[in-house]
Amino acid sequence: MSEAVYAVVFRGEVLDGFSKEQVQAAFGRLFKLSAERLDQLFSHPRVVLKNGLTNDEAARYRDALRRIGAVVMVEAPPLARPAPPAASMPGVVKSKGAVAAPAVPLAIQTDAAPAVGQPVAISPPQREHHEAAAGAARIQGDGAPPAAVTARGKDAASAAPRELAFEFRGEGFEFFRIWIVNILLSIVTLGIYSAWAKVRTQRYFYANTQLDGSSFDYLADPLKILKGRLIAFACLVIYSVAGELSVVLGAVMGLLLLVALPWIIVRGLSFRNSNSAWRGVRFGFDGSYGDAAMAFLVWPLLGALTLGILMPLAMHKQQRFIAGNSRYGTSCFQLDVGARPFYMIFLAMLGIGVAAGVLISVLSGLSPVLASAVGAVTYLLLFAFFNVRFTNLVYGNLALGDNHLVSQYELGSYSMLMLVNMLGMLLTLGLFYPWAKVRNARYAAEHMALVACDDLDGFIAARRKEVSSLGGEFADMFDVGLAL
Repeated sequence: MSEAVYAVVFRGEVLDGFSKEQVQAAFGRLFKLSAERLDQLFSHPRVVLKNGLTNDEAARYRDALRRIGAVVMVEAPPLARPAPPAASMPGVVKSKGAVAAPAVPLAIQTDAAPAVGQPVAISPPQREHHEAAAGAARIQGDGAPPAAVTARGKDAASAAPRELAFEFRGEGFEFFRIWIVNILLSIVTLGIYSAWAKVRTQRYFYANTQLDGSSFDYLADPLKILKGRLIAFACLVIYSVAGELSVVLGAVMGLLLLVALPWIIVRGLSFRNSNSAWRGVRFGFDGSYGDAAMAFLVWPLLGALTLGILMPLAMHKQQRFIAGNSRYGTSCFQLDVGARPFYMIFLAMLGIGVAAGVLISVLSGLSPVLASAVGAVTYLLLFAFFNVRFTNLVYGNLALGDNHLVSQYELGSYSMLMLVNMLGMLLTLGLFYPWAKVRNARYAAEHMALVACDDLDGFIAARRKEVSSLGGEFADMFDVGLAL
């Protein structure tokens, strides 16, 4: 058994693939810190987050904080002596093999006990080593309840944060059998069965995706999907015929289709969410046509008129629209991130593209084959880089009440996933598709988690009660399923 002399230290650094704003937001959500406290935490050169820990305990704190993007170190402070066990401090809760998360709030050690409601205080660097063990004893000793219990009550303390890992249990060959039957029946029925094929596919992936031991449910009616596809096909035929008959008529139909685009997006998101459920509670979407038109027509148009300068802002507006109007039961999601990280992604991609372009132009005169290979690698790298950074940015800042998602896609492993899938598709003439889709779903599950700060069972029960009071099922509100 190792002695309780280890400390968890934070120096304001973040892991690759995370932005400072993203990690600050995660700290704020997880530990209920004010903006002022967050600025202090990230601007100080060295902060002891927790001390008086055993080596195993310190490692668990370090791993949990790295999951939200913080670079933390485990140190054995000199002159430290064993500290008494912190019996009153909320512990670390594990759930189904997921990485443990430290309890709320995170008590950053200082040379004096923090006041009630102020769990975070920055310790002067010249006294950190000498006060490491004594600080823990003063803050947590004497059996006094921690600040979290005093400020938020016993119920809040009993619901310590839990990091719940997603799990995907599907298999490639199992899905291959569903996929091949779907294709054959769709061909035989001239595409009519494709609506049922979509439902079968969605239900397979939903049912094999689990969170906290419960699978997701896909509840869509294939007939509604078929009606939506028939309407979409009819519109496409009308647009094509109009373009052949008259250029002006084709332009008018194209304009009408553009005006209808926000409505199509809203109805499609509403159909998808309202037919998705977890633990008996459906998701939902409440976006309006006007907001959709701003996000998907006006802002992209402004981006084009400014030669792409406002395009990252347009993407930010679109993601805020989708997340802010989505809900689980009656609780709305929130995307807590500004536009700056979106610009950072585009600037990084621009830098990679320019560097690769210069290299390709130099190599093209020496070896055209090598130049082509560099171009292909660059395309793969840019595609993987965007997906990794975009997924971590959006899902890593998505919150539902006091609960929030954690996304940790990695550029190396994701690039390898894409490369294997692409080679598999090429070598098998497309027959590798079911395995590629299963591999993608498994990768997403393995690199995402939900940090539950609420009593999750009580939260879900409340959502179920609120939804049932609305009367009727959400899906019954729609006659046509625009799930193309």
